[in-house]
Amino acid sequence: KSVKTDNTWSKLEKLAFNTVGASYQHPALSPDGEKLYFSSNRQGSLGEFDIYYVKVNADGTFGEPTNLGPTINTVNREHFPFISEEGNLFFSSNGHLGLGMLDVFASELVKNKFIRPVNLGVPVNSRYDDFSLNYFNKTEGFFASNRKNKNDDIYSFEQIGQIFVRE
Repeated sequence: KSVKTDNTWSKLEKLAFNTVGASYQHPALSPDGEKLYFSSNRQGSLGEFDIYYVKVNADGTFGEPTNLGPTINTVNREHFPFISEEGNLFFSSNGHLGLGMLDVFASELVKNKFIRPVNLGVPVNSRYDDFSLNYFNKTEGFFASNRKNKNDDIYSFEQIGQIFVRE
C-alpha cells in the first residue's frame, strides 16, 4: 500500500493479510472502495490461483481474505478481477469452459452473491489469452489479449447488448 499526498507517494507498506510463500496479484477496488479484490495462490485456495476479497475498513486497515468459492474459482487459474459500477464481477479463467487459454467471464451479483459466470464469447474471447477487462463507463472499456503475434495488446470495446439475461 502507498498513499499519495500532494504529488508524493508514501513508502510501500506490506498489507497485513499477505502470507509468506504466496503470491498476491491484480488488486482491484470495488467502486465504493469498501472491498479489495485480488488473485492469490495462498493456502486454502481451491486451485492454482483463486479470487479473494478483503473488506477495507474505515481506518484504512483490511479484514481477513475471503475466497469467492467454487462458483467463481476452479482447480485452475482465476485472475484479473474487476468490479463494475453495478457490483458485477469480471475476471479471467482457464478453468471454466472457454474458447482458448484465459477467457473473460462475468458473474452477476444477485442477493449479495456472485452467480454462475458467463463466458463473454467472441469478439472479447479468442483461442488465446484474453484478460484484464475493465470498464471506464457503463458500456465502454478495455481488455488485453495476446491474440496477435502472441504479444499482449490492449483492445477497446463498446458493449452493445446485455450480458446477463434474467428469466
